[in-house]
Amino acid sequence: MIIIPVSRQPDWRNPPLVTLLLILINVLIFFGLQSRDDGKMREAYEYYAESILVRTELPRYVKYLEDAGETGKAEKASDALSGKDWLHVLWMMEGDARFMKELRDGKIIRKNEADYFEWRRQRDEFDRLCQNTITDRFAFKSAQPTLAGVIGHLFLHGSVNHLLGNMAFLFIVGYMVEEALGKWRYLLFYLLSGIGACAFDALTRTPTMIPSIGASGAISGVMAMYVTLYGMRKIRFFYWILVYFDFFRAPAIIILPFWIARELYQHFSNHGSMVNYMAHFGGFITGAALIGMLRLLGKKRVAAPEQEIPVDPRDAQLARIDKLLNSLRLDEARHELHRLADLYPHDLAIVNRYYQIARHVPASDDYHHAAALIFALPDDHPAHNDLIYETFTEYLKQAKPMVRFSIRQLILLIRRFARTGHAADAERLTRVLARRSPRQKELPGLLLLVAEAFHHSGDSSMHSAMLSRLRQDFPDSKEASAVFANV
Repeated sequence: MIIIPVSRQPDWRNPPLVTLLLILINVLIFFGLQSRDDGKMREAYEYYAESILVRTELPRYVKYLEDAGETGKAEKASDALSGKDWLHVLWMMEGDARFMKELRDGKIIRKNEADYFEWRRQRDEFDRLCQNTITDRFAFKSAQPTLAGVIGHLFLHGSVNHLLGNMAFLFIVGYMVEEALGKWRYLLFYLLSGIGACAFDALTRTPTMIPSIGASGAISGVMAMYVTLYGMRKIRFFYWILVYFDFFRAPAIIILPFWIARELYQHFSNHGSMVNYMAHFGGFITGAALIGMLRLLGKKRVAAPEQEIPVDPRDAQLARIDKLLNSLRLDEARHELHRLADLYPHDLAIVNRYYQIARHVPASDDYHHAAALIFALPDDHPAHNDLIYETFTEYLKQAKPMVRFSIRQLILLIRRFARTGHAADAERLTRVLARRSPRQKELPGLLLLVAEAFHHSGDSSMHSAMLSRLRQDFPDSKEASAVFANV
């Protein structure tokens, strides 16, 4: 049974560089360096088959197992030798750290034996051939751990399927964890999860020289980080049982005990499996612990990113309005657009669509309301200014029974038109504002702003006229004082 979280699409504006780099390194190492290992190991095994090692080492290993009371392993090794499956026995022997130490120390084949020196020469040559591979040099061996093995094994894989499976899981969960943690912390936690996987492997099974390779332990850590970051938030999971698969939603963290229990069950029920379940177990524990410590000790709270890209409800609402329009249900469409425009008053597409529908009923409240929404659009986009002026000129002609400008709208339009080169319209609106609110505190500043607009357009007569109005109507204003102080 497989259960994995479902991630949203990556944000390619901020690409998951560390996740992609890890995948690239794994692929390059496998196809660029490890690809030569098969040929080197074939050469080593051919050498072993033609040497005296088969008849001097393997029978003694069977006897060693019998003397040690490991009857079951001894019988399997003996049967394999009888069936000329010497390679299987060789793998068993090479993985037995205690026997190999005694063999290399000269305690199995002794110096007083006739074949000793030839055996020693051939054994050294076979070891040299094996150690010439990338896998042997950088795999993790619990009986002989090295720093190169602890880090190097994370980037080695046993087959193409092993590589592809690991890289798929890494990408599915990795980029979301990278987004949450940041690139450098994510890389550090990835490596620490791999090291934690090694530690659990070494602590929970008999030391062996069998090489352990693969990014599975580190990726298990990333998966644990993923669900621990989300905690009790419900997220989507994909599951696959035999031939059936589906999706479900559940609190993220409850899947972690299931993953851990599954690895423990597999470890104790699949004796002799080539899969290192305890490394997976160690990766899960380490990844979860790292996020737990970060939450406990970190100065800045780390939040899990949204698992799914939020769906903008406007798309569905506009599609429903289009259906109403296609069915000529215009009043219903206008009502829906009214509601939507109030929800998103700065959305140019929505507000303009509302106006275009409402303009066909110029005496309606919808028409005046739609025009007011357009006049209030922010001036952070040139298209807004053009639309506002076009709507203004049309509204003056069509509005029934008359235009409805509030004081705030008048002030907003005067400022906008003065800044966008429509000084004459701005001037007319100052007169409307003066009639509606003669003592409006913002009026002196507006008169000065419109005067400057005429000055910039080269209309000196209107510039003078606006300054005269400012002096006449607001002689005590700070604007008038600033303009006429030196005159």
